[in-house]
Amino acid sequence: MNAKTETHDLPEGACITAAVPTHDQALLGDVVVNPYRLAPLTAIIRDGGRTISAAHVRVLGRGDRGVDISYEVSDRSLWTYGGIPVFGLYPDHVNQVEVTYKVDGERQRERYEIYAPAVRLPVVARQTAALPEVEPVKVAPGFEKRLYLFNHLLGDIPGGRAFKWNALGGAAEWDQVGNNWISDSNGDVRWYLDIEQIHDSNHRDTLGGTMGFQQTRDGKLIWGQGQTYSKFDLLGRRVWQRNLPDKFADFSHEIRETGNGTYLLRVGTSDYRRPDGKRVRSIRDHIIEVDEAGDVLDFWDLNQILDPYRGELLETLGKAAIQLPKGVRKQDTRLANELLEGDLPFGDTPGVGTGRNWAHVNAIDYDASDDSIILSARHQGVVKIGRDKQVKWILASPLGWPEHLKAKVLTPVNAQGEPLVEQDGVYADGFDWSWTQHTAWLTPHGTLTVFDNGWGRNFSATRLDGNYSRAVEYRIDETVGTVEQVWSYGQERGDAWYSPITSVVAYRGDTDTQFIYSASVNYLTPEKLTTTVLNEVSRGTQEVQVELKVHSRQPGSVGYRALVIDLDRAF
Repeated sequence: MNAKTETHDLPEGACITAAVPTHDQALLGDVVVNPYRLAPLTAIIRDGGRTISAAHVRVLGRGDRGVDISYEVSDRSLWTYGGIPVFGLYPDHVNQVEVTYKVDGERQRERYEIYAPAVRLPVVARQTAALPEVEPVKVAPGFEKRLYLFNHLLGDIPGGRAFKWNALGGAAEWDQVGNNWISDSNGDVRWYLDIEQIHDSNHRDTLGGTMGFQQTRDGKLIWGQGQTYSKFDLLGRRVWQRNLPDKFADFSHEIRETGNGTYLLRVGTSDYRRPDGKRVRSIRDHIIEVDEAGDVLDFWDLNQILDPYRGELLETLGKAAIQLPKGVRKQDTRLANELLEGDLPFGDTPGVGTGRNWAHVNAIDYDASDDSIILSARHQGVVKIGRDKQVKWILASPLGWPEHLKAKVLTPVNAQGEPLVEQDGVYADGFDWSWTQHTAWLTPHGTLTVFDNGWGRNFSATRLDGNYSRAVEYRIDETVGTVEQVWSYGQERGDAWYSPITSVVAYRGDTDTQFIYSASVNYLTPEKLTTTVLNEVSRGTQEVQVELKVHSRQPGSVGYRALVIDLDRAF
């Protein structure tokens, strides 16, 4: 590292020509790259014992199209890190980093040369390259400074021993290596998480895919992984990393901060007694709410709230789904159906009944207006549930629900509030339900966005072509129990945009866009590598402001989600 120092107020980007100071002459202290071992493309410029304030950082873009990363640093962060945090270094590159700050009331400006090492990923079976390649297709003016965090998963872990619970079943053996990195709008890697610091397939508490990344109100990152959930800052400093509460197990897919400062997590249970007396580990069918200390404040048991024997959509998954034995007719109560199951196996497999993957909740949102949660249950639909554990509404085909829940299914209407004509599951005006959907999140406009994956659309069998996915926005009137489809995007792009699993859509108020990541294109054609698509589309239109294609460079890699990273609240 070299540093150059000036004590004048220079315009940003000005050339600094002062001589390179020696170590003893440098105003600040040492530069420590990867200070917390988890984020190799970060650094801290130590303050050298000085009391500094009002810091600003600019990491200069590389080459003609390189993207500068710049941000203000709060005094609180300067105290926390003992210096100036540096985020967004290019890997295997001598980065030019400009910092300004005040000391003794005088503004200082320095330029540092900081080398960051090449990206290093764990070796997995069939590895052919490093991170996926991000290709910019379109970046409209005003979006050039965007930073996107990608959360991908990669299976085939050599040397890993699949962990299994005891005979109660459970989802703990579901284990994948996470590829988690931040790209700028030019497609360059500017941050990644060193997964080997937190993942080890041979130990219960360190296996599992890293999933559910969100940036919290204080700028930190939260995610979950198997039997743990975590909160870290962008420099890799641990805020907390803790095991799930003992009553619960097997996190995946979603952790979400509420406006009350609590966290909602999608889990299973460690020991669940069914009405028929059998004890199992339930699968992806519980929501817990925890506070900042990790204490459980409340939980939602979907086996009690919904119908674990509604299997109509599971049939579209083919022979992989476990249904009641052939010739057995579904009964009206859980206990009656459980007694008819016979010796159906338990475990993390699609199937009806507690102890199997009948719900597959993959997203949670919190509605502060009435203290309710909204769930995307891939194998059932989108459901809103109150604190009293009562269903408020269901956004899904009415087929297969028991009578007390069928009454909660929303009625599709047009803009005038008139019910839409339906024939064989197809509605007028282009309305459609969402099928095996991912994410169901509220917008500030009182609407709900959903990524409609489209697998099993209208209960059709899986096919390899002629499919489509959509980002869709609904307006729901809870008072009268109706739903209006107000916008969608993606259908016209067909198979080239079709993601049968994973993916996300989320409204971005800063740009008035729908942020969309179609994250598993080509997933059903294993001879092809996935090429997923990130878009930002102006709200209510088909106008694409951003398109990035993300090309996997090794078999088995699939995208889960992506999100926009906001540096304004990170430091």
